[in-house]
Amino acid sequence: MNRRIFFIAALLVAFFAVAALYEYTKPPIYYGALIEPPKAMPDFTLYSANGPVKLSDFRGKVVVLYFGYTSCPDLCPLTLAYLRQALDSLGSKAQEIQVVFVSVDWKRDTPEHLSDYVHAFRPDFVGVTGTQVQIDAVTKDFGIFYLLYPPDANGYYSVDHTASIQVIDRQQKLTIIWPHETQPDQMASDLQVLLHMPLK
Repeated sequence: MNRRIFFIAALLVAFFAVAALYEYTKPPIYYGALIEPPKAMPDFTLYSANGPVKLSDFRGKVVVLYFGYTSCPDLCPLTLAYLRQALDSLGSKAQEIQVVFVSVDWKRDTPEHLSDYVHAFRPDFVGVTGTQVQIDAVTKDFGIFYLLYPPDANGYYSVDHTASIQVIDRQQKLTIIWPHETQPDQMASDLQVLLHMPLK
């Protein structure tokens, strides 16, 4: 009887050891589109209310990069609200993530206005913009489409832009692209995976 109990116990130990090894070694689940291999992204300089901002300023952090504009009626505020929820859920880990909102509306969005806009969602969000030439260069490098439509008789114009979100890892490499419908809990899950990756 003792030998039988020992045999069953050994089987249970082996089962749990294999299960633990599987959990440790299985590839992580990503909710966004994973870029394999991660793509090294060029540095850029745009402008916030506090002065020049470079992508390389945040090396060592995970950077969430979103291109939009402050007059956007739906996608931009919803996306920033989702990002706020995702970071809020991560607690102190959120300090290792930097959300950067790049305005493609270089005609209307001043750095000061951008600052007020993004800080309404979360104080550590950074809003940047630049001249048309600078915005054109950055959007080209990051594969972002945008279009400022001709103004109407009152001077109002609408803006079209890519709605996906780019996630840059701590080595300044594009790792994940989230479609605009990605939910806050899914964002938080992907960010947790990236934060556990070692910094090289």
